[in-house]
Amino acid sequence: MRPQQLIQGIRADLRRDTERGRLVRSAAMTAALKIGATLLAFTASLLYARALGPHDYGLYAYVIAWTAVLGIPASLGLPAYLIREGARRPESLKWLLHWANRRVIGAGLLAAAALASAVFIPAAAGARWLFVIAAPLPLLGNLAAIRVSLLRVQGAFFHSQWPQLLLAPASMLAVLLALWFWQGRLTATDLTVVMTLSALAPLVINELQLHRIRGFSSKVAPTATTLRQALPFMWLGMLYLVNSRVDLIMLGALQGAQASGVYSVATRAADLVTFFLIAANTVIVPRIAHLYQQGEHAKLQRLISGAVSRVFLLTLPVALVFAVFARPLIEFLYGPAYAPGAIALQILALAQLFNVFAGPTGNILNMTGHERLSMTGVGISVAVNVTLNALLIPRFGVEGAAIATGASLAAWNILLWYWIRNRLGLRPSVLYQ
Repeated sequence: MRPQQLIQGIRADLRRDTERGRLVRSAAMTAALKIGATLLAFTASLLYARALGPHDYGLYAYVIAWTAVLGIPASLGLPAYLIREGARRPESLKWLLHWANRRVIGAGLLAAAALASAVFIPAAAGARWLFVIAAPLPLLGNLAAIRVSLLRVQGAFFHSQWPQLLLAPASMLAVLLALWFWQGRLTATDLTVVMTLSALAPLVINELQLHRIRGFSSKVAPTATTLRQALPFMWLGMLYLVNSRVDLIMLGALQGAQASGVYSVATRAADLVTFFLIAANTVIVPRIAHLYQQGEHAKLQRLISGAVSRVFLLTLPVALVFAVFARPLIEFLYGPAYAPGAIALQILALAQLFNVFAGPTGNILNMTGHERLSMTGVGISVAVNVTLNALLIPRFGVEGAAIATGASLAAWNILLWYWIRNRLGLRPSVLYQ
């Protein structure tokens, strides 16, 4: 491509008066928001870890991890489902909100009861009351999530996410810093209480944002909307969670805690390779559902191809930096003790680059009514991941876990790409431009 053509393309990407320009600008703003949120979360985690010490911080992290796990079944798959249905039926947003509220509240109360029941479990002795304090978090988080989904349908990508990504963690950090200076110390209870309270602000703000949308007062009921249609998204969430953790769990069981610690650093770093893909998906996913519903196949292909090519060009330098400078980066950021994870980082970075290369395969199937195929693909990926981890970890350790995860990720993307090509006639990868 000539420099003049490149400059013209960039100008076209940034124009406000075209759909292409609006999508690119929204994706750029979302990426900037996520960068800020990542830096804020990293800073906060360092401060909390230092203030609490390993024991109390470990208790807090353990409890919050459980709220995240229970938050997936408590969501009933509705946040992802509402993006698709809201894009298909924009006149029914208010009805969809009320319909989802009733179901999320019921599931959230069950999750809260499950967390609070830890007070009766002897094994949770040190964290019993932390579970009780954190019990509302799955409910609050999912109520906010369904509002964010409906806001994304209306194009409010940046405005819908800043309360969760910036306001809640920033206000939590400010309150805890004030407590630290006032009391001279922090406890796991302080963190859990403040985190639970800070989860209220995003919910309130997203509710107000939703009611400011023009036409939201309309309460037209869509046809054939049932919870059964949303449940595959819940199972997808559970499978994604299992697939993202099974390598770490099996490595810890087969090689010990030190290997798990080294590998966890490599996986966290490799996840940064998909940063731009996640930001772009936030913007294009509702559009995929809308264009498919309208039968605009050519426009949908152009949207996917344009997004994938731009994301790949942005991602390629990041992946190459991790692949070439893995060891010095790990030693600089985490210390020499984590250097054995360098080869694993190289493997995982290249695997994630292939993930970006393949395109948003899972989201395409999910937003076009083929979420069961997506679920099947992730299930096969989990089986491949578990099998290869069992075979490779005993012989190759950390590198074996990385190879297993990379292979399962490749198998998943290839399988989903094949289904998209044959069922939908779309080509989601960088190869088709």
